[in-house]
Amino acid sequence: MPPGQWRSRDQTAAVWPGRNWPLGATWSEEATNFAVWAPEARAVHLCLIDDEGWETSHRLTERSLGIWHGAVPGVRPGTRYGYRVAGTWAPAMGLRFNSTKLLLDPFARAVSGDLAVDPSVFGYEQGAPELPNEVDSAPHVPLGVVVDDHFDWQGDVPIRRRWRDTVIYELHV
Repeated sequence: MPPGQWRSRDQTAAVWPGRNWPLGATWSEEATNFAVWAPEARAVHLCLIDDEGWETSHRLTERSLGIWHGAVPGVRPGTRYGYRVAGTWAPAMGLRFNSTKLLLDPFARAVSGDLAVDPSVFGYEQGAPELPNEVDSAPHVPLGVVVDDHFDWQGDVPIRRRWRDTVIYELHV
């Protein structure tokens, strides 16, 4: 697919209720659970992107404690995804919902692609910040990637170290 082009499939699949925790995409053999915090949203669509650049949208219908969630069967590790979130456009109130923007999951465990310098990535019209920019940002934004984060420790056991011989430090990057 040439850069800057994006395609959408009008396709639906079963979306199970899923769980509201943990946030992000959590893969299992049965389905991948997606959960994103968006308490002010009116609607959240999970957008799965295949290797050819086709976008398949799935509406998340479950919401609890401000977290929208759903589980989609058949989604495997390596699948790229983002969210489109609909809601109120009221910049003076700090609300800039714009469903033409494909959003990166803030809890994605892996990310694919780069953010391109393109006017479509702005949620508002340049020169008129009170107006929403309705150009699709999908070809120009990074996407989350579903990962298999299960790990078989194969009998590994924790190190037995006395507290007086232990150093704990914290690092902020």
